[in-house]
Amino acid sequence: MKWTLLFFVLTLAFVDCSPNDGTNKDIYPGVNWQKAVEPDKLGWSSAKLAEARNFSKKIHSAAVMIVDNGVVIDAWGDITRKFYCHSIRKSLLSALIGIHIEEGNIDLSKTIQELDIDDYEPSLMPIEKQATVFDLIRARSGIYHPALGEGYFMEPMRPERHTHAPGTFWYYNNWDFNALGTIFEQETGTKIFEEFDTRIANPLQMEDFNINDWRYLTSK
Repeated sequence: MKWTLLFFVLTLAFVDCSPNDGTNKDIYPGVNWQKAVEPDKLGWSSAKLAEARNFSKKIHSAAVMIVDNGVVIDAWGDITRKFYCHSIRKSLLSALIGIHIEEGNIDLSKTIQELDIDDYEPSLMPIEKQATVFDLIRARSGIYHPALGEGYFMEPMRPERHTHAPGTFWYYNNWDFNALGTIFEQETGTKIFEEFDTRIANPLQMEDFNINDWRYLTSK
């Protein structure tokens, strides 16, 4: 089975879920998230929040949200704009994979060979096919095949093929995570976008999430 690159598009923000004094511990997001009127009463410093806002402007952050136990402590920037989530997709996929490992649908010990995963020419070699799902999740597959989604700076940094055996060397490898997308859908019998909608977006009441904003991108 050929792998598919999955690009996720949704509204993103930086989230800080720091503990508070317990006054809002029973509040959860509803149809509309609650916004703190006086963050100081929830254990947050207005002065420090102002510093954070100023710092984020200096580093040109597009949007920031600080959510504490279901309450929006502060937010700035265009928090309803849809951004490409780029490598954040890997964390989102990881969350879904964890759910399905718990449910027994994904086996971390299975190899790429057992899962019938290959790539376009030049195809994977037998040693590369010994990489496990666990290796892929840890970016230790030892598979240094060209991959969709690589930035211009990533290709020159990619190790030569066959320089490291599976499981022995960490490299921030888009191939691993692209393959995980295919493995996820193959082993669970579900679609990633629909699963994210059902398992994460709806339970968390993501106000601006729209499943129609997600798309697959394939090389051929």
